[in-house]
Amino acid sequence: MKIKSSLLNISLIALVVLVVWFIITARTADNINASVKEGSKANIKSNLDELKNLYSLIADKFVVEPNKDQLFENAMKGMVSALDPYSEYMNAEEYNEFVESTRGEFGGIGVEITIEDGFITVVTPIEDTPAFRAGLLPGDKILEIDGVSAEGMSITECARRVRGKPVTSVTLKILHKNDDMPVNITLVREIIKIKSVKDVGIIDKKHRIGYLRITAFQEDTLKLFDEGLKKLQEQGMKSLIIDVRFNGGGLMETSVKIANRFIAQGIIVSVKGRIFTEERKSEPDSATVSDIPVVVLVNGSSASASEIVAGALQDHRRATLIGSRTYGKGSVQSVFPITDAGGKTIKGAIKLTIARYYTPSGRCLEPPLTSET
Repeated sequence: MKIKSSLLNISLIALVVLVVWFIITARTADNINASVKEGSKANIKSNLDELKNLYSLIADKFVVEPNKDQLFENAMKGMVSALDPYSEYMNAEEYNEFVESTRGEFGGIGVEITIEDGFITVVTPIEDTPAFRAGLLPGDKILEIDGVSAEGMSITECARRVRGKPVTSVTLKILHKNDDMPVNITLVREIIKIKSVKDVGIIDKKHRIGYLRITAFQEDTLKLFDEGLKKLQEQGMKSLIIDVRFNGGGLMETSVKIANRFIAQGIIVSVKGRIFTEERKSEPDSATVSDIPVVVLVNGSSASASEIVAGALQDHRRATLIGSRTYGKGSVQSVFPITDAGGKTIKGAIKLTIARYYTPSGRCLEPPLTSET
C-alpha cells in the first residue's frame, strides 16, 4: 500500500508540474506574441514616419513645388511594382483602360509581354498580328515606345502607349535577344482578334495522327477544342498532337477543362497562396479522350495556362512533351479596386500576385522570389 500510495503521489505531483508548465509556457508564448506584435506595430509606425518626413522634405525643398497627388501615386506604384514582375498599381484612368481591354476587341500590335531586368520583355507575339509579322520574338526587349524610354515602365503603361486606333502607327525601339544593337520598328495597329484553336486535321493519314493548335485559352476555347476533337475522331484519329507553342496562356478555368478531357481522375493543378490552397481535380465524366497517345508541343513562349495543361498531362503520364523548356509563368493575379472613403468612387486598383500554380506532382511553375526559401 505504501508503494502504491507513493507512486500515486509522485504521479499527482508530476501532473501538477506538467499543468503548471503548460500554463507558464502558454503565458510566455502569449507574451512573446504580444511583444512581436507590438514590435511589428512600432516598426510600421517608424517606417510611416520616415515616409512622412521624406514627403515633407520633398514638399519643402524641391526646386519647384511638386504635384503632391503624383508623389503619393508614384510611391504606391513603386511599392507594388517592387514585389514581382506581375503586381502593379493602376490609377483610375489606367484601371478603366485595363477593364475595357478585357471586354472585347482593341487596336494594338498583338504581343504578350512581361517585365525582366526593368524592361518590357516579349513573352510571345500573337500569330497573324503586326508584332508577329514584324519578327518580334520571345526575349526581345522594348527599349522605347514612340521615343519614350520603357525602362521602369509598368505593363499597364506599356499597353496604354502601344494600343490605339486601328491604322495608326507606333514605333518601338527593340533589342532583339542575343543582339548588341537595338533597331527601330514601326508597326501599324490593327484590331486584334484571336482564333484560339487552329489547323485542326489529320496530318498522317496512314497512322491517323491528329493535330490541333491552341493559340490562347479564352472563353470559347473549350468549345472550339471539343469541336476539333470531334472532327478528328470522326476521321478515325488514333493519336493526337496538341501544339501550344507561342501560347502565352489565358484563363485557368479553360486550361483545367481541356486537361480534364485527357485525365479521368486526380489533381490537375494546385493553387497555393499564403492564406489559401485550392486543388482543381478532374471530373470523371469529362475525360473524353483517355485511350489514345498524346504529344504536346511546347517552347519558351508556352506560358501560364499552357503550362498547366502540359504539366498535368505529363505528370499523369497522359502525354509526352516535345520541344524546349517552357516560359515559367506560374503565378495567379487578382485585381483589387481602391475606392474613396465613401466606397463609391474607384480611385485606382492593385493587380496583386496572390498565389502560384503547382503541377499534380508538386512542381512549381515559377521560380521563387528572392525573399522565399
